[in-house]
Amino acid sequence: MSTVAELHAEHREVLLRFARRLLPGDPHRAEDVVQECMLRAWRNSETLAAKDARVRAWLFTVARNLIVDWARRDNARPVLLDDDDFDALPSGTDFADEVLERCVVDQGLARLNPMQRQALEQVYRLDQTRLRAAAVIGVPVGTVKSRVHHATIAMTEALAAHGVTAAGW
Repeated sequence: MSTVAELHAEHREVLLRFARRLLPGDPHRAEDVVQECMLRAWRNSETLAAKDARVRAWLFTVARNLIVDWARRDNARPVLLDDDDFDALPSGTDFADEVLERCVVDQGLARLNPMQRQALEQVYRLDQTRLRAAAVIGVPVGTVKSRVHHATIAMTEALAAHGVTAAGW
């Protein structure tokens, strides 16, 4: 395969036109796509040379995948609100309470040892069965049950220290 400079000289303009067609109105993002494609071609130069791949087709595929991935990432980001948007929210919505609750939970999780946190995350956050969590973590199912049990007790104590009781859940 050619050097990155040769790749750049040979494919940049065509790749940039392709990216601009897929990203109308965002020429800066199109430039970013081309740069990332060149970087990935450099990182994969041995693989591309060994396969005697059609480099231009590979670059177009990488560009398209980058654009799709970036669009998905942008759509997954939370919507930013300004002061006027808060007036449109239903009354009784109190984000301060939600933030405070998350902080209390984060503090409780920080008090757990890493093995308990991992087990709790698998079972509750990722909604895995204890059997599946055991397989993922690589320990017997009884160990997961024990870790979750002790983590639950520790979290209950941590939350109680902040005035959160089971009745408040």
